[in-house]
Amino acid sequence: MTISSKVILKTALAALVVLAPLPAAAQIKLSDLKLKIDPAQTTVSGISSGAYMAGQFQVAYSGLVKAAGIVAGGPYDCAEVSEGGIAPAVVALKRCMDVAMGPPDVPALVANAKAREAAKEIDPLSNMAQSKIYLFNGDDDRTVKRPVADATEQFYRALGVTESNFSYVKLPKAAHAYITDGYGAACDFIPQEGEKSEYINNCQYDQAGAIVRFFYADVRTPNAPAAARQPQLFNQAPFVGDPSRSGMAKTGYVYVPEACEGGRQTCRIHVAFHGCQMASNLIGDHFAVHAGYNRWADVNNIVVLYPQIDGAAKPTSNPKACWDWFGYTGYDFARKSGFQMTAVRKMIGALAGE
Repeated sequence: MTISSKVILKTALAALVVLAPLPAAAQIKLSDLKLKIDPAQTTVSGISSGAYMAGQFQVAYSGLVKAAGIVAGGPYDCAEVSEGGIAPAVVALKRCMDVAMGPPDVPALVANAKAREAAKEIDPLSNMAQSKIYLFNGDDDRTVKRPVADATEQFYRALGVTESNFSYVKLPKAAHAYITDGYGAACDFIPQEGEKSEYINNCQYDQAGAIVRFFYADVRTPNAPAAARQPQLFNQAPFVGDPSRSGMAKTGYVYVPEACEGGRQTCRIHVAFHGCQMASNLIGDHFAVHAGYNRWADVNNIVVLYPQIDGAAKPTSNPKACWDWFGYTGYDFARKSGFQMTAVRKMIGALAGE
């Protein structure tokens, strides 16, 4: 029995199709979006290490960033402040997450922030009087304990954040996760060591919506259950420098509502920082798609930036793909000059056409 040359050729071509690598996902350049942005309405939020990053970014750039959402995080530069020169990574674990060393020392943290201000390493702290802060801690958060969140409230109060500009939400049964109304694991799900988790839990609470409503006075409530489109992949490389130093990924996500495309309308920027073990190399675009910001962005002219860390960039010092709030990129991690702080600021600038 013989096989025709046509059959052989067809089989060979099919094999080539199977073996050929899939094309890389298209990446855009932020500067090519040509948006019309009102920088005076820039806001940030984050979960866990992303909450610490959101807080330190807002304090450092308080002249630009008007509000911060801190979900399961603690006060500014918490890991750097301790007596006796204890390593920031140790302080982070034992005082700024667990409280085995005692809760964060709020007067010392305030004094540290004022020292950073005096050295012109962060913006004037007087800006905090006009800043909005949303703080969240779940009743079953066993990673960032309640005394840490309480110290965060005290820190911002000491810096002049007013009662009307402060929202502290404590949710029963909520574990250490970003909280949604409909997507993710059970509200009280706590993964065991080595167990897979996206750290997005469904507590029937629209956390993204709560943040957006608190931040913007003119907010509109979306009717659609989901966003109108998908986030786009963008090239982070021009902003992050050497990944082995910055710890950042080569790509991130950005969500641009149709109304904002090409500068049709003036829009604002919200930066959403993922948490540890939530980077795109671990859970793909799930945080950027399912956190809940995008459907609110559609009706409120908000461009949502989702910058990304890469755990493989610094596998020894940052194996869980956390944002740097404990010094793995250098001493200035919480100051305007820090690698990640500078990178995100440049991304905002690129979106705003600076």
